[in-house]
Amino acid sequence: MGGTLASDLGIKETPYDASRPMPDVQLLYTREIPNAPGKSMVGILVTFAPGTSTPPHTHAGAFIAVAVLQGAVFNKMNDDPLKVFKKGESFFENPGCHHVVSDNFDRGVGIAGGKGETAVILATMVVDTKTAEAGLEALVVIDEEYRPKQ
Repeated sequence: MGGTLASDLGIKETPYDASRPMPDVQLLYTREIPNAPGKSMVGILVTFAPGTSTPPHTHAGAFIAVAVLQGAVFNKMNDDPLKVFKKGESFFENPGCHHVVSDNFDRGVGIAGGKGETAVILATMVVDTKTAEAGLEALVVIDEEYRPKQ
């Protein structure tokens, strides 16, 4: 658990900037949960190089536990204030949670151990097995206004 209010560090929330690159997302595992029929556990490693960000999104009804493995991430869910989570801290997302800010934005404040540090998180999701079987694209539902134009 943990996290620090970004405002306590003098950091102001900024809107999502679509010109920033996306983080690297790697599916680590998918496993049906034997004592929870119809549910699966999914592990995703997200590597945020400096300046990367994800657009606002939800996670297909998943419950999520996130551990920060390296660096620090900025995180805002629903109408909650923007927070900073550093290595060793964790946060949780309930089903239906709207993840408004998720990024490693090097603003030169040194909270990630110095300018230019990569942040890495492990997200463990509990989700419907049918959704898990559909892959990463089904697990991260980007808000419509930020989806790539087809």
